[in-house]
Amino acid sequence: MPGDLDFYFDFISPYAYLASGAFRSIAYAHNRTICWKPFRLGVAVVKVMGLKPLMDTPLKSDYVRRDIVRLAQVMGLPLHSDGPLPDPLPPALLFHGSPEEFQEPLAMRLLRARWADGLDIGNIEVLESVAASIGMSPGTVSETIADTRSRARLTATTKEALSIGVFGSPTVAVGGELFWGADRMWLLDRYLAAGEKYSTGCSDMTLLAQTTESPPV
Repeated sequence: MPGDLDFYFDFISPYAYLASGAFRSIAYAHNRTICWKPFRLGVAVVKVMGLKPLMDTPLKSDYVRRDIVRLAQVMGLPLHSDGPLPDPLPPALLFHGSPEEFQEPLAMRLLRARWADGLDIGNIEVLESVAASIGMSPGTVSETIADTRSRARLTATTKEALSIGVFGSPTVAVGGELFWGADRMWLLDRYLAAGEKYSTGCSDMTLLAQTTESPPV
């Protein structure tokens, strides 16, 4: 029986938004169950790796701002990247405190609310609106976020992510393999298609290798 695909991500990650749709399509194509796992990216980046947040890093932040725009354009996805990043804690707590049947639509809708619609998903009223849009009771949002069990689940997921080597968002874990980044969804697809192993074949990377070979002397 094929195993689960664990999607570790943070709601403040534009790459998680850009990868989420392709990831779902790949999972369904290979008959895999998805486990959505929001974690505290800041813990991995700042506390464990000792780095600055991505958008506070000179040079790299400018590259990322341009990169997500071009990726969204090529993928045909709306993107609203302006404005400050929201507090990622409230949406993560809401997710971890929500019933399982709401978790996938909640994850997708929250990512879209921030990165397609430009909404502040750290705001309670925005979270209530998102909850209502997928059939959840908006009146339970504040209570869910404040519930100590929500925080305990988020903490446990963050520790779990770090324990298997997750350091960025998004990262897909399948078996003992990790696939980090929106630009590794094609590799995940190939890996699953080959029965959770790596095989040669015609892919974008194969074609690139063929076109960059040195000509015979």
